[in-house]
Amino acid sequence: MHRSTPIGRNSYILTALTLALTCCGLAQADWPPATRLPQPDVEKVGILPPSVSAERNNEGLWDVTFRYQAEDTPREVSLAGAFNSWSPRSKPLERGSDGIWRVTIMLGAGTYEYKFVRNGGEWIRDPANPDGVPDNHGGQNSVLRLGEMASLRESNAGRGDGKIELAGLQHDAGKPRFVQPLSNGRLLIRLRTLARDVETAQVALKSGPRHDMHVEFEDDLFTHWQALVPLPARARAGHDHEVTYTFVLRDGHRTVSHYNDFTARYRDQDVFRTPEWARHAVWYQIMPDRFRNGSTDNDPDPVRPWRSAWFEASPWEGTDGQTFYKWFVFSRLYGGDIAGMEQQLDYLKELGVNALYLNPVFESESHHKYNATNYLHIDHNLGGGDDYEEIVATEDLDDPSTWKWTTADKRFLQFIKAAHAKGFKVILDGVWNHVGTRHPAFKDVQARGRDSQYADWFEVTSWDPFEYEGWAGHDALPVFAKTAEGLRSQAVKQHIFNVTKRWMDPDGDGDPSDGIDGWRLDVPMEIAMPFWPEWRAVVKGVNPDAYITGEVWDRADAWLEGDKFDAVMNYQFAKAGIRWIVDRRQKITPSQIDRRLAELRMAYPAEATYVMQNLLDSHDTDRIASMCFNPDRDYDGANRIQDNGPDYNGARPDAISYARARLLALLQMTYVGAPMIYYGDEVGMFGADDPTCRKPMLWADLEPYADPQRDFVMTDHLKWYKRIIALRNDHKALRTGDIQTLLTDDQHDIWSFARHEEGEALIIALNASAEDRAIEIPLPEGAPQNWKVLFSGGGEEISYSGEGLDFTAEHSRLKVRVPGLGGTVLMAQ
Repeated sequence: MHRSTPIGRNSYILTALTLALTCCGLAQADWPPATRLPQPDVEKVGILPPSVSAERNNEGLWDVTFRYQAEDTPREVSLAGAFNSWSPRSKPLERGSDGIWRVTIMLGAGTYEYKFVRNGGEWIRDPANPDGVPDNHGGQNSVLRLGEMASLRESNAGRGDGKIELAGLQHDAGKPRFVQPLSNGRLLIRLRTLARDVETAQVALKSGPRHDMHVEFEDDLFTHWQALVPLPARARAGHDHEVTYTFVLRDGHRTVSHYNDFTARYRDQDVFRTPEWARHAVWYQIMPDRFRNGSTDNDPDPVRPWRSAWFEASPWEGTDGQTFYKWFVFSRLYGGDIAGMEQQLDYLKELGVNALYLNPVFESESHHKYNATNYLHIDHNLGGGDDYEEIVATEDLDDPSTWKWTTADKRFLQFIKAAHAKGFKVILDGVWNHVGTRHPAFKDVQARGRDSQYADWFEVTSWDPFEYEGWAGHDALPVFAKTAEGLRSQAVKQHIFNVTKRWMDPDGDGDPSDGIDGWRLDVPMEIAMPFWPEWRAVVKGVNPDAYITGEVWDRADAWLEGDKFDAVMNYQFAKAGIRWIVDRRQKITPSQIDRRLAELRMAYPAEATYVMQNLLDSHDTDRIASMCFNPDRDYDGANRIQDNGPDYNGARPDAISYARARLLALLQMTYVGAPMIYYGDEVGMFGADDPTCRKPMLWADLEPYADPQRDFVMTDHLKWYKRIIALRNDHKALRTGDIQTLLTDDQHDIWSFARHEEGEALIIALNASAEDRAIEIPLPEGAPQNWKVLFSGGGEEISYSGEGLDFTAEHSRLKVRVPGLGGTVLMAQ
């Protein structure tokens, strides 16, 4: 199998056969290749809430009108949902003479979550729609179910009865979910049918053979079929090629062709390519102020002692009446800096990570630096020097030829050079939606009002008195003005483009090796979609091998179509893993996590799947150990002590919670995609959501800490991380291999899957129960029969056993032992 295709169940990746080349028959002499299915009747729209109406259009879709009636008079109202990647301004409603706000958009059949957004920042569910689901932020999203299939909960079809449900068939040659051009002149083609409705499916080319499809994923409602179709030599050589095809379906005695023909065009420039190095990445997220203080020369004043007890106030804290959570903890600075990061590159190398994601590093007075004072310069407390103000006074934000390098900037570029020399990639946090109130452009607007050259940069709601929109209602974060096309000001857009180039190719010589290796985008949905392909072109124009990822908490289909991002922070992976391994009352089964992740692989292009940042936690959530200690919550929900008080246990997690965290980390290292570790998770750091998830990094050479019962390096926990990261780094199959489900044992809480790449085959068996299990893993026909244990460990008291042992399958069933809250990894001999 080609590494770019995440193969699912029934694909037999462990055999020597290559399904991509499996076909039957010769070029089609007759067309269609079998009796056509009749055109389906027009699908009924289904039951809609009173605030929504829909009419069929000439394209076979629905023109859907959403209505919102406000009791007051909002300045503006927009529609946000899965259909526009939750952009808060790209679908504005218009207020009619009757006082009702309306917008009409075009949608196909399906289930859509949505909300109304008032005044750019107030997110509310549709008050006229009772159908809703949790939004993971303590509220609910409204749900629109469009079409008959959207209201169906389970398929009632039966294989072999000769009946095929027309409404269950779905294929759209224009969507990556169904057609993806891959490298070397191949097409990935998918078809959806009703679950258990069809026995076999084929792709039939009008001027070529048929290609068998295999079941990639099946749930209670639908079966998803897939085939890799090699195109003629002309396409493999990079030339454009157009192919006409249909589907041949067999069920019982009946063999039929799909009622439509489809056309797909293969163009080499349309192939979605992500950086090869990102497939091999093990990411490590660093919040610089909290990682390591390497030089006291550039410490902020005052600087909080690194080893101090988190919940105890420093002498200067609270003297003005503030309390811990309101608000002095959020103003703390610990003196972490670039020198500290560089000094610890060897630690990171020994850990096994090779790619660093840095939270914002640009000039800012806060610890998190999401309120940038200036995109042009690195914060002086991170990089040192006292020349920032002098240099800024000579610069024009609109003219890159006036931009200079501060001492801190030069120190950062030295760090990039040192990191690259040790084999690390480094990406920065790009916060293009908002800045801080000390930003030169915003200060100029405050001072000069409409006469400022930057007057159109910000979302000013009133000039007299001066009022403006802050992100999420925070006055400290003035947002750039937006339109449905992106940023309103062309000057802002060009400024961001120029800043992007500055940090990717600092000396401007066309060689990006002295710059950063990519970007992570903060709240990208706040800027309308049309902006992002333009920005991507700038990035890839500087460095085609640069990596682009985004902060997208929900499904990210629209972001991963090849024209915006390479990947996203894969919070959907985290949610599924925690539901299975951590939760009790809301726990899902191995079958359910297998289906959820398979559906995610179906939704995203293969190129994106292999470079997704598979995280468990971040600076925006509680720590993973604390998540394990506080189960049965919506992901990133009810996890802030200042909001939830005694309902959240902020104490040091118990041994079983850490065991669950280690099992989740093993899943990270063995699943498809690039694992990402939040700094300190590997040494056992714990804590509720912001601010406690942002405590200073624990270092063994700084022990003892002021609170030694809470703050110490868990050496066995760290050793586990090093071993499982090494496992991933040592075996290419875990980084770029296909995946195939082998076993979902819901009774014993066991999930087993295989990874395969270039002659290397691995089996991973994970046990989310607390009991050791002796299991039998069924092997596909033709699979290797002899296996060696590479890794086997887990439990509350970490133990490793069985490594190096050989096992031979009996009747294609492999008997192995899997430790409780642990896993076993085997390699084919």
